[in-house]
This record gives sequence, C-alpha cells and structure tokens, in this order.
Amino acid sequence: MTMKTLIDLNPKGDARLPRGVHPSREYQVFDHERESWVRYQEFLYEAAAGSAYIVVAPGRNLQEGMAAADRLLKGDEATTILERGIYGTANSIRNHADLCSGAPLTLALARSGAYTERSVGRILEVFTGGGKIQPSRLHRIMADRPALAFPYQPFAEHSYRRIKPGCTPPEVKLKYATPFGTSHNELFLTGKILNRWSDAFYRSVLANVNYDLWITEGEKKAMCLALLPMLLGLKMDAVGIPGVWMWGRKQGPDHWQLAPELEAYRFKSQDGARRRVGILFDQDSWRNHKVADALLRLCKVLREAGALVFVGVIPPGSKQKGIDDFFAKHCVHGNVFDFAPLLDLMNRSVYADQDYAVSYPSPEISCRLKSLGEQAETFCETQERFHDRAFAELPPDVVDRVVLEVGCFLSGDETGGTVYLEEFRALPLESQALRWAEWMSHNPFQTELDRQLDPFIPGVFRGRAAMAPRLSFEQVEQNRLPPEVLRELNHF
Repeated sequence: MTMKTLIDLNPKGDARLPRGVHPSREYQVFDHERESWVRYQEFLYEAAAGSAYIVVAPGRNLQEGMAAADRLLKGDEATTILERGIYGTANSIRNHADLCSGAPLTLALARSGAYTERSVGRILEVFTGGGKIQPSRLHRIMADRPALAFPYQPFAEHSYRRIKPGCTPPEVKLKYATPFGTSHNELFLTGKILNRWSDAFYRSVLANVNYDLWITEGEKKAMCLALLPMLLGLKMDAVGIPGVWMWGRKQGPDHWQLAPELEAYRFKSQDGARRRVGILFDQDSWRNHKVADALLRLCKVLREAGALVFVGVIPPGSKQKGIDDFFAKHCVHGNVFDFAPLLDLMNRSVYADQDYAVSYPSPEISCRLKSLGEQAETFCETQERFHDRAFAELPPDVVDRVVLEVGCFLSGDETGGTVYLEEFRALPLESQALRWAEWMSHNPFQTELDRQLDPFIPGVFRGRAAMAPRLSFEQVEQNRLPPEVLRELNHF
C-alpha cells in the first residue's frame, strides 16, 4: 500500500461565515463508483436549539446545510441528517465523543446512521426483543438514559440495531445490547454504508476478489477501517461483527457456515486469484481463549472458502485495546490523520497458512492469565511514560515503585520485592540504568504472559519476534501466493 498517507483536514477557506457557524474540517472523499474525488466541507453549527456538525458537498451551499441542521435540531426524533449532498449529526456530547474515538469524521458518523436514542420504549424494545419478555428492573434502569444506537440498515424504518446503554449498573456485565431473541445477528456492512455504495456497485465489490476484505469486532472499529477506502481510495471493504462468534452458524460438531453477509463474497476467481481477507480483533483476544477460538475457526472457514486469510496483531500498549483505540492513539493528530501506523500494522498481518487449534486452560490458569494480562497492560503505561526519559533524571520514588513492582512479580511475593529493591539500590548507577532500559524495552509481564500462553494459543498470532511470519499481507501481489509458498501448501 504505497500512497499519500498523511491527510490534512484543516479548513482551507477563510471566507466570512454566518454567526454560529465555525469551520471544522475540509477533506476529499473517494467515490469508488465514479472513480473520482469529492471535496466536503465540515462545519460546527450552533443555534438556540442546540449544536450540530454538518457536512456540505459540492453543489449544495452552507445556507442549505444550516436549514437542514435547524430542522434536525428542532425535531423530536432524528439526530442525523442524510440528504443529497448534506450530512450531519446532533448526537449527545457523550455519544459524539464516543463515536469520534473510532471514526472522527462527521461524514462517516452521519453516513453510519449512528444516533442518540432517547426513547425509553424503543430502548426497551431491544432489551425485550419487542416485548418477547417482560422488562426487568435493570432493563428499566439502563433504558432511563439516552443510548447510542447503531442501525444496521441506516435510515430504514425497521432496522436491526444494537445499542450502547447510557447507564449500566455495576452488576450488569454488558457493554452493548443486541436485540433479544433475534434468530440471526446481522453484520455491520461498514464499507458499503460509509462509502454510500449502490446495491449494484456493492454486488460488483462482492464479486471482485481484488477488493480486500477486513473483518473486525463491533461497529466503531469497522467504521475506523472504512476510513481507508473513503480518504485513501483503497480498494477494500470493511465488515463489523457484533460478537466474535457471530460471523457464522455452527452446522455440526466441527462444521461452521459463514453468515449470509460473508457468504455473499466471492473468495476465489476462475483464474485462481484469491481475495485477501484480514481479521483484526482486539489486542487482548489472545488471552481470552473463547475469542481466540472464534477467530481461528473463522480463519479456517474462510480458507476453506478460498480466501487468503491474514490475522492482524495489535501490539500491547495502554489504551489501545481495539483498532479504533490504536488509530486514535497513533494516527490522529488534531486535524491531521497519519494512516501510516495503521497501514503498517495491517500490512504486517500474519498469513494463516493452516488450521490452528486453541487449547482451553483450567479456570485457575485462565484466571492467572487474565491477571497477568492486566499487569502487562498496566506496565505498558509505565513504559510509554518513561521510555524516552534519561534514567538519571527520573524521580527516585518513581524508580523505587517500578523496581518494587517488578521485584514482587519476579520473586512471587512482597517480601521478595523488598529484597529485590535493596539489591537494585546497591548496584552502580550505570548498572541500574541498564536494567531500567531493559524493562522499558521488554515488558517482563508481557514476556511471562507469552510464555504461559504458549501451550494454549499459537504464538505466531501474538506478534512474537521469534516467530516472524513467513508471509505478510503486504507480500501477496495480485492476490496470488508466491510460487515457493504454493509448493508448500495444499491450496484450494
């Protein structure tokens, strides 16, 4: 993927604007059907009835956008605008910020149809499957605050939708709610939705193996990936699955069938070209054995369908659980998007060249792995905070805290940590600095986590340096495997 990866979204115009209108961003979006670029202007519109972000395409003027925003703000129901050449959103401040963490582009947010659901009755419809069960006390508590809603067919009157409740009691382990009693959980066809592909063009994408497909967890992460065909013009599609097992249905003891939305793709052409399919689950997928199992089974089914399957590995780090977190942390710099880190991660995705199995640990070991994973993630924050600081300049109390933490871990108890700290203090300053540098470059908790995961999960998918992939996503040209790889594989 060699192209301009730095996108400057700063507004270019300096024309006098009406009161209450503030320039926000300006950017070009690729129209895949017409193979041309379209420039959009984004504004923040503030009025007595509230504020909204609006996007105006060529052929429509700002006054028309303001009028559409006024209709939106004065209405009782809708929180998004989707008109010919005019898009906008008036989500709650909380929901707008939540959405922007994955796809900070008003055009993407508006096209997604994601909105703030304020109706208690409609929120309860999702919890109860439209009245299939009686709403519980907890259901009513969660429905009492506006929720973030994702319609899977934006602006359709009766659309499958998931919601993120605005209030979740501590005793409820729920982040998103899927309609209760639904026999088929739909997939979020983000590439089609955010790029506004017509049905006819989308059918051509389904048939064209030269369009890469990327699959990830959830709506926001898929919206993040959909920015690549929008802003860079990449020939790719993005799909979000509402749950890690919702990519298909179990048909037998060891037989799975892809969901209809995925089954509609052609994965191998008559001339032997095969569609590249990348899978990007959350960074902690590899210490959750159920998630890892779901991911590797998806790899197997896609391979059997003829796809070239690759698995992306989000590196350990603080505040980058999903690909949307990674994008927000490494690629968004105010009004400038640098897609290079994201593309690099995707290009280094590991080729799933065989069927891999997951061994489930005992509950005790599983609990220990979870705890170790949390420790590794916490230590990542320490690494990111201090890795570029000279050791001699660090406050002694900070050094002592980290040394004690590592010492407790290595020795297995608090007493051993204290002894470790005393031994560290007794070292010459140069030796202390060398040991500190080693911790800042090699997370001891992550190293131990990788070691303990080895019996259960294939290390090749965890970004292990010692198990560098033989073939990456970037190395596959013209959707064909290199001859030397073909000779080794029983390909389809």
